[in-house]
Amino acid sequence: MATPRRKYRLADTNHADVDLRLYSKVIIETIENIVPGKNPKVFKEYYSTDETTQSESVKLGRALAKIPELKQYGKTVTTFRLFDGKVYSSEAANQPTKKKNQPKGGRMR
Repeated sequence: MATPRRKYRLADTNHADVDLRLYSKVIIETIENIVPGKNPKVFKEYYSTDETTQSESVKLGRALAKIPELKQYGKTVTTFRLFDGKVYSSEAANQPTKKKNQPKGGRMR
C-alpha cells in the first residue's frame, strides 16, 4: 500500500507559474529543521512531506513564510498563508483522500 503524503501548493493562484524546484534547497532545509524525518520532495507546482500534524504544518508554514525568496508568493487572507496542504494516498495520487466518518458540516445534533 502506498504511503500517505501531504502536498502543499502555493495558496495564491496568481503565482501558479512559479517553479518551486528553483527553491527546493531552501524548502527542504527548512522542513528538515522544523519537522525532521518527514522525507520532503519538491516538484514544479508543489512540495510534499510525510503526513504532518496541524501544529507541525503551522510551524512549517510560518518558517517558510519568513524566507525572503518565498514570501513574495504568499497570499494575505486574514493571516499570511504561503501554502495549502492536503493529504493524498500516495505521491502519484491527484485527488486528496477523504477522512472516513467525518461529518460534512452543518449543526451537530
